[in-house]
Amino acid sequence: MIDLSKLALPGKKKDILSTAQELFQTFGIKRVSVEEICQTAAVSKMTFYKYFKNKNNLVRFLWEKAIEQGLERFDEIKAMDIPFENKLQLVLKMKEELSAKISHQFALEYFYAIPELKNFFEDQSRDSINRFLDFIREAQKKGEVRPDIHPEFLLAMINNIKLLVKDDKLVNNYSTYKDFVMEINNFIFYGILPKPGSEES
Repeated sequence: MIDLSKLALPGKKKDILSTAQELFQTFGIKRVSVEEICQTAAVSKMTFYKYFKNKNNLVRFLWEKAIEQGLERFDEIKAMDIPFENKLQLVLKMKEELSAKISHQFALEYFYAIPELKNFFEDQSRDSINRFLDFIREAQKKGEVRPDIHPEFLLAMINNIKLLVKDDKLVNNYSTYKDFVMEINNFIFYGILPKPGSEES
């Protein structure tokens, strides 16, 4: 999900994107048509095709901008003059806020339901993960992360954990998709021990 207020776009294009995000979130990407987006946004199909070749092109635009905004925030956090643990908490908070805006169905379709965009999604995801692993390696050099853990192990874990999104039985144990995502993130970074600063610790 992108913050459209940060983009300098024509009003009609913003209307289309805002409407598409809301419809995709509510009904999933596959079930929403260009006609429905245009009708809800009160724009003509001619206006839609002025900005996007088709629905997949619109989905790709949303994804690219979401990645750009996420990485921009990530770089801001990395540059902060605060301890690594605080940076990590801010990264997790950022992921929590993002996942709060995403439903399970929405996530499933983004990652798996559009064959034409599969390679694009995988490339973008790989790029983001590699930047995060560089973040971990830099922290290791400063003694802020265990030196004996291999970033490649984290990469393998992240790649395999992404498959859990497909497990409806597992995801349905959580009241929201955000809770599920935060369970994964907290497990990766804190294991089964209480989180620092939590009431249990």
